[in-house]
Amino acid sequence: MTDLIKTNVLIVGNGPSGMTTALTLAKFGVASTIIEKRPSLYMEPRAHALNSRTLEIFSALGINLEEFKALATPLEESNWVRWVDKLNGSEYGKLPYERMVDEGDLPSPHPLFNISQPNCERVLQKHINQESLITTLRPYDWLGCEQVEAGVISQVKNEKGEVFDILSRFLIGADGAGSPVRRSQNIGMTGMGIVQNFSMIHFKADLSSIVKDKPAILYWLMSQDCMGTLIAYDIRDNWVFMYPYNDAEMDKSIFTPEYCQQLVHSAIGQNDIEVELLNCSHWGLGSQIADRYRSKNVFLVGDSAHRYPPSGGLGLNTGVGDAQNIAWKIAAVLKQWGWSDLLDSYEKERKQVAQHNADFSVNNAGKLFSIMLATQSLMPKDKQTSITELRANPEKWAEIQQGIEDQRDHFDGMALHIGQHYGRKQAPDLRADNLQFSDIGARFPHTWITIHDQPSSSLDLLSAQHFTLITKVAVDPNQISTQVPLKIKVENNHFKADQNSLKVMGLNDVSAVLIRPDGHICARLSEQQITESVIIEALHNATANLAEFV
Repeated sequence: MTDLIKTNVLIVGNGPSGMTTALTLAKFGVASTIIEKRPSLYMEPRAHALNSRTLEIFSALGINLEEFKALATPLEESNWVRWVDKLNGSEYGKLPYERMVDEGDLPSPHPLFNISQPNCERVLQKHINQESLITTLRPYDWLGCEQVEAGVISQVKNEKGEVFDILSRFLIGADGAGSPVRRSQNIGMTGMGIVQNFSMIHFKADLSSIVKDKPAILYWLMSQDCMGTLIAYDIRDNWVFMYPYNDAEMDKSIFTPEYCQQLVHSAIGQNDIEVELLNCSHWGLGSQIADRYRSKNVFLVGDSAHRYPPSGGLGLNTGVGDAQNIAWKIAAVLKQWGWSDLLDSYEKERKQVAQHNADFSVNNAGKLFSIMLATQSLMPKDKQTSITELRANPEKWAEIQQGIEDQRDHFDGMALHIGQHYGRKQAPDLRADNLQFSDIGARFPHTWITIHDQPSSSLDLLSAQHFTLITKVAVDPNQISTQVPLKIKVENNHFKADQNSLKVMGLNDVSAVLIRPDGHICARLSEQQITESVIIEALHNATANLAEFV
C-alpha cells in the first residue's frame, strides 16, 4: 500500500461520458483523475452518431468540431437508412437519417453527423492529454470504495497488481452498463431486462462497389437467413454486423471465426468479397434506468445510469448531457459559489431525460418488429415470400411501406436532442412545429444573430464556465457583486438581432434572460427586475437548487 492519492474528483471510466465530465470540470479550473481498466481506446465502433445537442456541448467546451468531422463518415455516405433483403439485393424502402442534409433553418447550428465511437474518443482523448488539470491512470481497475467524512476513498489496482487508495471529494461512475460503481452502492435498475441477445461482428471489407448507388449508415437486412443490421462506419473498410440470436437455443461458442465469416458473407449476399474479421462480442438489448443517480458523494453518468436499445442513437449522447450537468454543479460546490443542495438537482433533471429517451428507443424497437412481420423475416425457415413476390402483391407491399413510414420518427429525433426541458415533465413533441423553447428550464434556443459583424449562433453568446445574462438593457458588470461567475451580453453592444431572433431567444416579452453554464435558462427578467439584488437572487436560486424546474 502506498501513500494516499488525493484528487478533487475521481472518474471511473474513460469513455465519452467520463472524458466530458473531466473536460467540463477543467473549464472551471477543477482538477480530476480518470482511471480506466482498458490499456488503450476501444477499437470496436459501437455508437455512431453525435447529435446536435452533443455537438453544441463539445463546441462550448472549446473543441473545434472540424476535428470530429475529419474522422467522420462522409455525409453523402451516411444520410439514409435502408431496408433490404441482403446488402447486394433488392430494397424494400428507405428513410432520410436525422436531417443531416436539411436545407431549412435547423434549430441548431450543428447538424448531426456519424462518427465511430473510437474516432470520437480519439478527439476527446487528444484534448484530455492537453489538459494539465486532468490525470489519466490506465490500465487501472476500480475495486471498491468507502464513503468518509472527507469524501470517498477508492481502492484501485494497477497492471502490476499493486493496490492504491485514492481519496476524492466526489466519485463519478462512468463505467458502463455493468457499472461496478453502481453495484457498490447497491443501486438497482428498473425497466425492461434483456429481451434479445446480439452478436456484434466487427469486420473490414471494401463494399463500396456494392453500395455506391445506395449509400446509407444503416442497412436493415430482412432475409431470414441473415436478418440483422449492417452499420457502415466506412464503406471501404469499417463495418459492423449486428446479428440477433436466442441464447436459449444458441450458445455463444458457436460464433467461431468461420461461423462469423459465413454470417457476414450471407449478409453481404456473396462469398467473393474479402472479409477480415476484427472482433466478435455479445450484448443484450434491454431498457433500464438506475433507481438513484446519487449515493452521497457518488454519482452515476452515462450507461451506468441508463441503458436502452440503440434504436434512436441516444446512449452516448445522453451520457454527454449527464456529464455536462453534473460537472458544472460539482465545480460550483468545490469553488464554493454553489450550495451542496445543488447536487440534488442532477437526478431530478437528468433522470427524466433518460426516461424520455428510453421510451423513444423502446418504441422504435417495437415498431421495427412490425417490419419484420410484414417482410416475413420471422416466418419458419424457407417460408419467407421473396421481395419480388411481395412487391407484386399491392396489399402486402403497402403494409411494408407503412411499416417503414412508421419509422420516420425513429430517424428524426431532433426534438429529443435539443428539446431537453428541465421545467416540463412531458417528453418533447417529435412533430411539433417549434422544437425550441424560451421559458425557464429549457435549453437556450439557437437563432442566427450578428456578433462582431459576423453571422453567428445565439449559442455563441454563452459560456461553458459562466452564467450568462443576455439583456436588452445596459448592465454594468462591476455593479454585480457575486462570487458566481457571470458574463453579461448586451444587445447592440455585444450582439445584434432582429425582432424574430429576439423572439426566438425569449427577449420579446422580457428584457433579460439568465442562462446556466450548461445552456439552460434559469431566469427571465423584466426591465424593472434588472437590478443588482434581483440578478443576485436569481443566481443564488440557480446555484442552491431553490428554483425547482421539475
